[in-house]
Amino acid sequence: MSAYWQAQNALLNSASSYHDVRIVSWSDHGIGDLTVKLQLQQSSYNQYLLSVRWRQAPSLENNQLWRLPLKLRPVAQSWTPLSRPRSLQALLQGVIGEGYVLPEQPTILLQAPVSARETIITQLKTLTASLSSAPLLLALTVAERQFDAQLWQGIRHSGLGHILTISGLHLGLVYGWSLLLFSGLLRLSPWRFNVELALLLSLLPVLGYGWLAGFTIPTLRAAVALAIFVLSRLLLRPLAKSQAWLLLLALLLLANPLWLLSYSFWLSMLAVGCIVLLLWCLAPAAPQRWAKLRYWLRFQLALTLLMSFISMAFFSGVSVLSILSNLLFVPWCTLLAIPFLLITVCWSLAGLPYVQWLWQLTDGLFIPLMIWLEWSASQAVWWSLPQLSPLTAFLLSGALAMLLACRVKGSLWLLWLTVVVLMICLPVNVHPQLQLIDSGQRTVLLLQKPHNAILYLDAPATQLEGLVRQQVLPLLQQQRMRQLGPVIIPALEREMAPALALIQQAYPMAKFYSAVAALPEVQTCTELVAAYPDIGFRHWLLAKADPCVLSVDMAGWQLLLPGKLQQAQERALLQQYADLTADIYLLADYGRANANSLAFLQSLAPRQLLLAANAQGPYTYPQAGVQQRINLLNLPLYHTGLQGSLQIEFTAEKLRIRQENREKHYPWAEKPTAIAETSASTR
Repeated sequence: MSAYWQAQNALLNSASSYHDVRIVSWSDHGIGDLTVKLQLQQSSYNQYLLSVRWRQAPSLENNQLWRLPLKLRPVAQSWTPLSRPRSLQALLQGVIGEGYVLPEQPTILLQAPVSARETIITQLKTLTASLSSAPLLLALTVAERQFDAQLWQGIRHSGLGHILTISGLHLGLVYGWSLLLFSGLLRLSPWRFNVELALLLSLLPVLGYGWLAGFTIPTLRAAVALAIFVLSRLLLRPLAKSQAWLLLLALLLLANPLWLLSYSFWLSMLAVGCIVLLLWCLAPAAPQRWAKLRYWLRFQLALTLLMSFISMAFFSGVSVLSILSNLLFVPWCTLLAIPFLLITVCWSLAGLPYVQWLWQLTDGLFIPLMIWLEWSASQAVWWSLPQLSPLTAFLLSGALAMLLACRVKGSLWLLWLTVVVLMICLPVNVHPQLQLIDSGQRTVLLLQKPHNAILYLDAPATQLEGLVRQQVLPLLQQQRMRQLGPVIIPALEREMAPALALIQQAYPMAKFYSAVAALPEVQTCTELVAAYPDIGFRHWLLAKADPCVLSVDMAGWQLLLPGKLQQAQERALLQQYADLTADIYLLADYGRANANSLAFLQSLAPRQLLLAANAQGPYTYPQAGVQQRINLLNLPLYHTGLQGSLQIEFTAEKLRIRQENREKHYPWAEKPTAIAETSASTR
């Protein structure tokens, strides 16, 4: 880890802006606007990567060598309840910096080598370009998961992400079919060690598949597991399944100790552990066909239920479709669709005839899965459990796994009942709550009151649609929001219409309010109070250039939202409203000095200040003048750029503030840990 930080410091302190890099991958955000992952070619840090934004980029190919002018910085922090810290992900992936390509300086293409793998990928993309299931076919052959937002949503809702990630399921499938083929061929030979030779030769197709998939981390883990299996079979005393699992765990952590911090690693290892446990717990199936079918159904049911607890621990939720999805599509894909796809790929690479006909047939086999994913994306089947702690989920899964291990009668039904009880009966917090998300120089604030949810958004017009898609809608889903009330966007512009359409599609009853009704479906803040009399709004109206300053009563605590407030409006508010106060105040304009005057802050005398802003970058927020005023008045400030996302629970007696822990880089520290309380008696 120290080598990572040393390389990062050396790179960021480098005097030269030009760096020799190799194109690893990229994602397209629009015409010529790419996020590109680069591998540095300098000898001092050639094992590390960069993530940069390249506007008006030329046509790129993987493995191209470029000399690029780059403006770099450390990976920006972002700690939210919805995702892992970006700095932790960068550490695991070896990304030591991010930034952008300087547009005013020339870029130089040094070399454009074409590897055999890139040639194959280009060929496969051409062959699948017209097929409906092309994203699935490419994901299962070359590990390129270029999924749109709807398809990602369908994968999550269906619980079928493991099928579309090349890992143990796929490599094990290739190894099994290869072993059958080589065993059959070698039986015809007079060689003495044909069984052992078949075991070793079957690894060759696996390695070929792994190479085609780019030897991604899940593929490498699966390859190591297969190697352990083969060596175990070749030993005079083969390893037990539990011993093989422990050996695999030790070898992988020895190869990369940082995988200890990886969600992906623990999801893979726990899934394999659950399989090993169930193979040991469940009695072998009788030879009859129906007995084997019952055994397979019990195994799939138990495995899906155990993995549901792991999903609850890591993702604070579970898909209610996961059991049905796995029962339908695990056998369909493993026994028919994926084998036929791999045969078609080999047929295409061999240059045999009727290739396009085979691809059409392969597409037909994957269309049911594509239809299922598209249907799942539109269904409210992801059941979020924000009140269930990861520790509780792991303890429950461990206790139920022990019952299965002890072969307690009815343990499988108890497992099923526990999942159902958690999904239906886990209590939902009835106290008013506030959530302020760490989203950089943008404000995403969610207020939850009994029977009402209020969304407050402030972001540039060009960023709002991406913000809604990537953070706002997942946040609402994570909080189990079935209905959404007023959506307040103080600085709403006409260019924000696509973002409003996204919210309206997910929540048809939502209504939009702004300082100015820039769109037909938007109303002014003046109409907000009358539309929602039970929420406790108060609009501090100004006759000229109303900034949409709103107060919200949260169990007796007054939350003040500034809207488009400037110092001139602050003075007008102080002159017009003598009773203007706030217990909690969201700093206006991200803490800039053109608002948040000393007189205004002193008059409000808030008990808590909130700020949604960046912590890194060329400018400091709050700005120096505002920070001096805050220090002078001794006001406590919660800064999302420094302390992560905030959650405040309101009661009549006190408010409870929970902030994301930004100082530790461990998965179990990614849940809220720092807790502060303010008593109502101090208001």
